[in-house]
Amino acid sequence: MMFRNNIMKAAVFIDVKKIDYREDYPRPSPGEEDVIVKTHYCGICGSDITNYKFKMYQAPIIMGHEFSGEVVEIGSNITDIKLGDKVCGINVALDIDQGQLDGMGIFKDGGFAEFVKVPRKYLFQIPQSVSTKEAVMIESFANVCRAVKLSNITKNQNIIIIGAGNIGLCFLSYLLKEKKPNYIIAIEPQEFLREKAKEFGANESFPPNPAKIKKFLKRNGKPTYIFDCAGNQKSILMAIDLIKKGGTVILEGVFKGKVSFPMFLLNSKEVSIKGVLGHDREDIFCALDFFSQDKINSNKFISQIIPIQDIQHAFEKYLDPGQREFIKLVIEV
Repeated sequence: MMFRNNIMKAAVFIDVKKIDYREDYPRPSPGEEDVIVKTHYCGICGSDITNYKFKMYQAPIIMGHEFSGEVVEIGSNITDIKLGDKVCGINVALDIDQGQLDGMGIFKDGGFAEFVKVPRKYLFQIPQSVSTKEAVMIESFANVCRAVKLSNITKNQNIIIIGAGNIGLCFLSYLLKEKKPNYIIAIEPQEFLREKAKEFGANESFPPNPAKIKKFLKRNGKPTYIFDCAGNQKSILMAIDLIKKGGTVILEGVFKGKVSFPMFLLNSKEVSIKGVLGHDREDIFCALDFFSQDKINSNKFISQIIPIQDIQHAFEKYLDPGQREFIKLVIEV
């Protein structure tokens, strides 16, 4: 498929808290191992917000690594993809220790644009039963698949999720379906998200108030697994405090600073701590399979669809110090 114009709409991250919407950004062309995807939707990830606040990535860059759309151009070496295929672009985790730094929306232009150049290794076909809007959530569940796999969690466990934002609620939904926990509770400061956690199936949800939480644990038993989706010093130390002796804490939230650990508590409680980052191909296929079996209604996570022209306002909503009233914001191109 050929295009007359060589420009496109794009939202370009320029500097701290500054995204510039443009209609004259150069449209990419595919290499031999790439396809061009016409973007339908792209989700705003927590890591996008962190970059927006602190400028961790190079700039200028088009962020966005949770996108879906249709194939409109195909590189000469690709034979297993057709024009018009419904697809999503998802970065596959590389070995950072080996200096393998890559990724759409992080090191190269991503999904907050009309067209995206996607390497074949990062391209995944969407199940027929899943819309491109719903497919925006596949990447979030790939993160969940990886953390659950690495945790080695079995069924009928006592589970706490710290942080009931988008990822925390994805964990909640996945664990309820796949691991049938004895109980699962959420800890979250925002009232709207606490209510969503209960709506999604949590036995209970609490603000980060140790007295209320410990009252529940005294009646129901301490957690054997805690999934920390908040990623800060307070949440990590809370997890170590609440976990049962011999239990496991999985660090899904990414914390940039340093944490002073209570070493005697770690030793005496024999706590296992597991770090998680990204997802490999197996995890992405796990999420695709989860979606293909209609085990999740991903539309319930998407609180609002926002046109790309208003992307600056969408990012600002995440930084609003008031009460949060959404789970996931998705950009429509």
